[in-house]
Amino acid sequence: MRRTNGLTRRRTLALGAGAVAGGLSGCAGGETDSSSSESLLTHNQWGQGGTALSYRTSDFYTPIESESSQPAAAPALRTQHEEWAEAHPEYRIEVEYPAFDQWKDDLVLDLSQGDGPDGSTLDSSWVADFYEFLQPLNDHVDDIDDFFPFVRNVTMQDGDLLAGWKYTGCRCLYYRQDLIDRYGDGTPPRTWDDLIGLGEDIADGEEITPFMFRSEPFDNLPYFWGQGGELVADDGAPVLDEDQNREALVNVLSFITELVDTGVTPQRVANIENVEDLPREGRNDQLAMFIGNNDLIEREFKNVVEDDSWQRWQVAQIPMMESDQFATGVGGWTEGAFIEADADGADAMKEFTSKFVDPDAMARYCAATNFLPTRESAYDSEFYGDDAIEYQDTFRELLQDGVARPAVPIYSTIASEYADAIERVVTGQADPEEAVDRMITAVTEEYEG
Repeated sequence: MRRTNGLTRRRTLALGAGAVAGGLSGCAGGETDSSSSESLLTHNQWGQGGTALSYRTSDFYTPIESESSQPAAAPALRTQHEEWAEAHPEYRIEVEYPAFDQWKDDLVLDLSQGDGPDGSTLDSSWVADFYEFLQPLNDHVDDIDDFFPFVRNVTMQDGDLLAGWKYTGCRCLYYRQDLIDRYGDGTPPRTWDDLIGLGEDIADGEEITPFMFRSEPFDNLPYFWGQGGELVADDGAPVLDEDQNREALVNVLSFITELVDTGVTPQRVANIENVEDLPREGRNDQLAMFIGNNDLIEREFKNVVEDDSWQRWQVAQIPMMESDQFATGVGGWTEGAFIEADADGADAMKEFTSKFVDPDAMARYCAATNFLPTRESAYDSEFYGDDAIEYQDTFRELLQDGVARPAVPIYSTIASEYADAIERVVTGQADPEEAVDRMITAVTEEYEG
C-alpha cells in the first residue's frame, strides 16, 4: 500500500467538507476561538503534530461531546486520545467520517488501489474481509489471551492480532423473577422444554404473553450454534445442507413452531421488528420473558422507569435444546491499522489503534456506554468497577460462549433466508422441514450463481 504524509485529492476534499461542518459548530476548520485552537482534539484532527496519519471512523466515536451521537462516551474517548497525542507530539490523526452505507465498499476499493487510510474503525463482521491489509498489533497489545475466545477467533490469523475488538454485546434471556417464582422453581428455564412448560403455566395463570422474540436472524442463531451448527466452511462456502447443520435448523424451527402452537408465543411475533418493542411490553406488564441484547436492562428498564420495578427483571443464558448446550451471539466494533510497517508513523498509528483495547481505556469507555469489555482484565479495572452495569457478572460469563457472525459475503443471504424461514413457520406457511429446504436451496443457488 502506498503511504504518504499528505492526502490524496479525494481525501483532501472529503476532509475539507468535514472542516466546513466543524467550523460551523466552532470545533474545527477556519477561524476558531482560542480554547478550540489550543485543544489537542478538534472535530477532524486529533493531536497537533506535523506528520498526518489518516483515519476513518463514525461520529459515534468522536471525542467532541457536542458533536457525538453518544455524548456520554465522549469524555472517555477524549481522555484516551489526549493521552495518545501527548505521547506522540510529532503526529496528528486526520479524521474522515464516511457515510455508513458506503464505508466498507469504499474502504475495500481504496485499499486495493493502494490509497487507503492509515487506520479505520471496522465492524467486527468486516474484519475477515481486510485480513490482507491489516497490520499486526502484537507488539502493541499485551496479553492477547486476555481477550474472550470469540475475539481471538475473529481478529487473529496465523498468530497475528490484526484488529482490536474494543467492545461487544450479547444476547440473553430476560425474565420476570416474580413470575418464575410463582410458576416455576425460581430458576430461569434452561432448555426449550423448560421454557415451553413454564410458558404454558404462565399463560394459564396470567393475562400476559409468556415469551417473545424478534425474528431477526442474529437473535435466533444462538439456538443453532448451541447445537454445534455451522453456517459456512473455512473457505466461506455455505454448509447448511450437511446433515448436522440441516438437523439443527429443523430443530430450531420445530421449537419455534411449538412455541406458537402451544400459545406460549403469539403469532404476532412475526411482526416484531424494533428492538425497543419487547422491553416496552415488559415495562407495561404485558410480557414475562423475551430474548434481547444485554444493554436493554440499563437502556430500556433501569434508565426509563421511575421506581425500582425494573429489578423484577433478571437475565440468564438463552434456553437451549439440551441443558449442556450454550451459545450467544456477539457483535461490536474493532479498530485496525493499515499503515505499512516501515512507514513514518507506523508505530504511532498502531499505538493509537491499540489504545482502544488497553484494559483501562476499554473499561472507561464501556462503563460510559453500557457496552461489554472484550477482555477479562477490563472487568477488574478501577474504571469499570463492580457496579458499572447491572448483571455484568452474568454477561461476562455468557461471553465465554460468544459466537460472532461469519464475515463472508454469503452471510447476508443466509440471514435473510433464515428470517424468511422463521416467518414461514410462525405464520403456518410451511412446516420446519419445508422451510429449511427452501432456505438451503436459496442460499446454495445464490452462492453458486
